[in-house]
Amino acid sequence: MDGRDRRELLGFRRDMHHRFLLGGGAAHAVQIDRACSTAGYTYFSAEGHVGPLAIAPDADAKAVVIMALRCALDGGPSRVSMIVPGRADVVMQAVLALGFRIEEPYVRMASQPFCNWGNYLPRAPGLL
Repeated sequence: MDGRDRRELLGFRRDMHHRFLLGGGAAHAVQIDRACSTAGYTYFSAEGHVGPLAIAPDADAKAVVIMALRCALDGGPSRVSMIVPGRADVVMQAVLALGFRIEEPYVRMASQPFCNWGNYLPRAPGLL
């Protein structure tokens, strides 16, 4: 995925973060496309953790999340996990309907806005 697409999804580029995720070999990256543009991108680990996951503002968030989960499940993990911000209501409804459950609630406080939490699922709270 080129920098232009990442910028459109998050509002800024996260090149160092992407290099870190891909550099250790612990994560695989997938670009999720629709028609002639990028609908989102996701990373997933061999253990089945999904994230970060970014969804284009005009994309079908539920479809992007389901595709990301399919990619993660292709590796045959015994379990799949992800961090879903409460503001990502469409994503939260989709994963709860699929049988996901909330295991660890987090509260994030910041003095500066980061991104649209309805369109971005972090990998881990410490990597924000």
